[in-house]
Amino acid sequence: MKTLITLVILILGLSSSLLAGDYANVVLCAPGASKSPMPKDKFITLVIDGPVIFYDTTPVPDADVIAYVNTLLETKQVSYIGVYVRQGTKYGDVVRSIDALRKTTAKDIGMSMTELAPGRTP
Repeated sequence: MKTLITLVILILGLSSSLLAGDYANVVLCAPGASKSPMPKDKFITLVIDGPVIFYDTTPVPDADVIAYVNTLLETKQVSYIGVYVRQGTKYGDVVRSIDALRKTTAKDIGMSMTELAPGRTP
């Protein structure tokens, strides 16, 4: 299951530049891969848990994902989204969520290659 999600994320990331247009770039982030990691105040962190996207521990309203995230980006004065996927989340839920997030005003979306265990926060 873990390999499947990683493979799906990799394919999504590679194909995103071909289909990008005005959408945000999706970048895969491996733990410890960067010599100078981005400070946490420079991005917002979202968690995909099943069909729901969470900011902190608050579910993002499904009907207003784009507007809600755009407001967060503007309020925090950032242009980068960090995304974690909760362990056990289905492929379709990940793709649907990333597709919605790509329509926001974010310039880049960094997607962790490490699944987030149940009950653990990023």
